[in-house]
Amino acid sequence: MATTGPTTGATTGGPGGDGPGGRLSVRFHQDGTPVPLPDRVQSALLRIAQGALANVREHAAARTVTLTLSYLDDQVVLDIADDGRGFTTAAAQGRGHGLPAMHARMRQLGGTLTIESAPGEGTVLSAAVPLERTP
Repeated sequence: MATTGPTTGATTGGPGGDGPGGRLSVRFHQDGTPVPLPDRVQSALLRIAQGALANVREHAAARTVTLTLSYLDDQVVLDIADDGRGFTTAAAQGRGHGLPAMHARMRQLGGTLTIESAPGEGTVLSAAVPLERTP
């Protein structure tokens, strides 16, 4: 059974930044029972979170973004959801370096990266990495 861990939050930004009044509220949730992750998995998830948050600040005009790290039986999943302007995923293909780098990181770990977005609907990015079983 999954447990809900602590929620932490921060507000960042200034005039002319994201959302109304230039503020972006960032929240973090942890679900499930944490297990030790290999350094390469930790590093990949950190880089994906950094890249996704940079994209939110630069492109989304979001007011809030929530990161959820879920420890499941067979995988760890990082979800990053914002309430920004969204986009068509076809329009993002071939643009920039962030999303292709995230996809490459997940492929190297045998994981998946899923992006769900639509104009005016915000964006949800989900990075799932299989957990290595130890006897």
